[in-house]
Amino acid sequence: MNVCEEIRQSIDVDVPVALANTEWTQFTFWNFYYRSLEHPDPGEAEEDAGFVRLEAVDDQHTKVTVDLNYCPHFAGISDPEEIAKVQQHLHDTLRRYKRFIETQR
Repeated sequence: MNVCEEIRQSIDVDVPVALANTEWTQFTFWNFYYRSLEHPDPGEAEEDAGFVRLEAVDDQHTKVTVDLNYCPHFAGISDPEEIAKVQQHLHDTLRRYKRFIETQR
C-alpha cells in the first residue's frame, strides 16, 4: 500500500467566485493535459485524489484552495525531495492560474 502525502495550498485571485469557477476547468484542462504530454507526473494521479475549493472573499475576490493526495509510485517510500517537487509544482500552477484568470477580465 502506498503512503500518500496530503498537500494543501491556497491563492487569492482578484476576480469574483463565479468567474473563477467558470475558468478553472478550462485552465486545469489546458495546464495538466499539455504538461502531461511534455513531463509525465512521477506519481499516481487519481481523478478523486484531491479537490478544489473556491470561496468568495468578497464580491471581487476569490480564495482558491487545492487539496491533493499525492502517492509516490513506490510503496512505503516517502521521498522528501519528490514531495517538495510536487508542492512546488502545485505552487507554480496556482500562480499561473492567478495570472491566467486575472488577465481574462
